[in-house]
Amino acid sequence: MAASERITLIGATPSPYTHKMVALLRYRQIPYSITWSMPEQILPALGIAPPKPALLPTFIFNDENGDAKAVCDSTPIIRRLEDAFKLFNSDLRRYAI
Repeated sequence: MAASERITLIGATPSPYTHKMVALLRYRQIPYSITWSMPEQILPALGIAPPKPALLPTFIFNDENGDAKAVCDSTPIIRRLEDAFKLFNSDLRRYAI
């Protein structure tokens, strides 16, 4: 994932996890686009299999083959973004409690 690449996510306004991820993307100034809807309604139209279970928010990432894949679960997504966008200084992570 290139740092200039816009991240796509699907979320719902009442979802606290959607708000958490949007706040992270804004705070870290990671380019993104969001579709306010449910993944089950959007993903089939895009030709992407919904994740099981389909949770909010759902991110659309390219897999190792370059195919679009729906991914949910905010903690692994945050780790993925940390690696892709170098969000945290590795020296500081050593001292984290």
